[in-house]
Amino acid sequence: MHFMHISEDTILLLYEIVDVIISGLTNGSVYALMAVGLTLIYGVTKAFNFAYGSFFNLGGYCAWILIGIVGLAGGYFSIFLAVVPVLFVVGYLLEKVLVAPLRKYEDWENKVMMMTLGLALFMDNLYVVVFGGRVKSLPPILEGTLEIGQLVFTYLDITIFFLSIGGILLFGWLLNNTRIGMAVKAVAQNPEGARIVGIPKERIFAATFAISTVMVGFGGILLSQKYFISPMSGGAIMVKSWVITAFGGMGSIRGGLYAAFIIGMMEAFVGWGFGMSYGMIALFILLLTTLVVRPQGLMGKS
Repeated sequence: MHFMHISEDTILLLYEIVDVIISGLTNGSVYALMAVGLTLIYGVTKAFNFAYGSFFNLGGYCAWILIGIVGLAGGYFSIFLAVVPVLFVVGYLLEKVLVAPLRKYEDWENKVMMMTLGLALFMDNLYVVVFGGRVKSLPPILEGTLEIGQLVFTYLDITIFFLSIGGILLFGWLLNNTRIGMAVKAVAQNPEGARIVGIPKERIFAATFAISTVMVGFGGILLSQKYFISPMSGGAIMVKSWVITAFGGMGSIRGGLYAAFIIGMMEAFVGWGFGMSYGMIALFILLLTTLVVRPQGLMGKS
């Protein structure tokens, strides 16, 4: 039997495609983690948080400060243990101080969007004052590569992928198996009914804001090891998170998960074929096409 001879160029091309897929899956897993948090806010409060990308930077900068002060003596596990509670408290207090007072007004959702947009501008400029305009990066959680034949995987990509998936699974478990998770789902489905049966809606709103802050800040720690932190990098994350949420369906967590991996793969292949600068263009084309063809997104309600 005659077997077709595969040229060396074809083999190299296949290896490149595998590398692109790995990159897409890695970024998509972190995007999924962040998109779930943004979808959670919208699903529960029906308001949009435009400071979401700034909280991404907050996670990265908090980790950078801790590494600069105490180093990595305790490993990234100690960094996570220190930063996650900080992110939760910051998110909770900001909701109580800035968001909650706006709910006494009519059309408060639009007022929250404007307020969080102003908060994003404030936080991004505060980062410039405190940390300067130069980019910063975090040391990798694991160094080295895993070689399988001719394929080479970095331990960093593998770790980022599994930590992101672990964060999503933990969130799913909390949502389905804890009292606060069930309360969050009740408020999302019927806020007035939840209030009638005694669920503290205001406290659930604050907890939702805090949980989403933890998720995007955790994503900031992970991606800042692969790329970098800069005062304005949160803007791109905000845009991507918003597109993922709209593409998946506003308020649909499952749709957000699917959309995150689709966009992660699309971004990787567009960057490989045309250059990274075309990634954002492809993102907006996808968003415009979605708004025209299926305005409710992949799994959103009409």
